[in-house]
Amino acid sequence: MQQTFISICIPTYKRPHLLKKLLDSIRIQTFTDFEILINDNSPDDSVQVLLKDYQSILSICYEKNEPAVSAGMNTLKVMRRAGGSWIKLMHDDDWFEEGDALAIFADEALHSGKPFIFCASNQVQLQTGQSKAAMFDTEKKRMLDDSPFCLFYQNVIGQPSVAMHKNDPAIQYDAGFNFLLDIDFYMRYLLAHPGYQYIDKALINIGISPQQETYRYYKNINVELKEYFILLSKFEEDLSLKNQYAFHLIWNMLKRYKINNAAQIYATGYQGPMPPTMNGIIAFQKYIPHIILKQTPWSKKLMQCCFYKITGKKAV
Repeated sequence: MQQTFISICIPTYKRPHLLKKLLDSIRIQTFTDFEILINDNSPDDSVQVLLKDYQSILSICYEKNEPAVSAGMNTLKVMRRAGGSWIKLMHDDDWFEEGDALAIFADEALHSGKPFIFCASNQVQLQTGQSKAAMFDTEKKRMLDDSPFCLFYQNVIGQPSVAMHKNDPAIQYDAGFNFLLDIDFYMRYLLAHPGYQYIDKALINIGISPQQETYRYYKNINVELKEYFILLSKFEEDLSLKNQYAFHLIWNMLKRYKINNAAQIYATGYQGPMPPTMNGIIAFQKYIPHIILKQTPWSKKLMQCCFYKITGKKAV
């Protein structure tokens, strides 16, 4: 039996009206060699009721989490079920822009020779319908070509729904993360499978809403700071001495949360080793007024000076 080409993996939670928009965008795809996998974390049967309308239209493999799990675990569980050669994760508040979107992804998968593909997107405010294009510009390309570790500094790829990758069971989402679930995966996947293909067309609409989990975690010291230090600890202990993006991450985290000792970081629940550059960065920032550190151009210049002072390397 021939393997399915693309597994469309959808972790969902109690948003049937948004999931309907996604399923309607899937049903019009001209490329049809795919399977649809849904893992439902809802406390009610609203998703199951919706799916009855699609029984004769789409072939959907549905599972309900009982009991409910974390958002990260819900994503991991649905991706583990994927039997396709490629995995196309789609969040339930995102949808395909046009009917040939999946065909374009499939064509790149067949002909680019790259294991990781992503596209531009439309960032759509769900409350107002306002849309803004998110593109992979020259500067973002320079950063990602330089190192996947650039994702420590900026997510130049975008939300998970813009990406498709070859199915590698050895590299899974880490359900221990909430805020950095995608960043962690992107880094590990691109380090294990170098090379990417960018599609310069907005094939995916990304639904944006203040109710999303990302907004709850952003600038939350007990989530963001803890998870970034956990992510750093997954790689070489001296990574921040070697890589400017890892260094810049520490600089930004210490600046944002006005950290002046390791105890403040351990108080978030982080239990791993501290980066060897941390004390040097704290000492450097100590004498700089926070009003200056808050200004991005000044902060970047000062970070570069600090990086050179501590490592002897010139920041790019």
